[in-house]
Amino acid sequence: MSIEQFAKDFTAAVRDDDAKTYQAMWADDIVSIEPGAGEDARTEGREALIAKHAWWEANAEMHGFTAEGPYIHGDQFALRFAMDVTMQGDRVQATEIALYTVRDGKIAEERFFSDAGA
Repeated sequence: MSIEQFAKDFTAAVRDDDAKTYQAMWADDIVSIEPGAGEDARTEGREALIAKHAWWEANAEMHGFTAEGPYIHGDQFALRFAMDVTMQGDRVQATEIALYTVRDGKIAEERFFSDAGA
């Protein structure tokens, strides 16, 4: 499958909140990197990333979400997310760029860049 089709399929699954589909596109040894420091800044492995997503689902009340892209370059693609979310009682509007690196037909790394509102 081409990187273009892979990126489009992944983006569609994210937009549809189809976790089963987008999680199947992760490599077993995927690395997820969030901005900042601390224990949650780097998550390694599929099971750890599934747990991270479960925590998000349990703690975030999503009021609105959009995903723009994909923007493709070589073996990478980026998405731009806009969120209206309540976390720990605080409602914020945030934007985030996600950069995905694909190796051997799976997402090997996801790296997030967020604005000050995130």
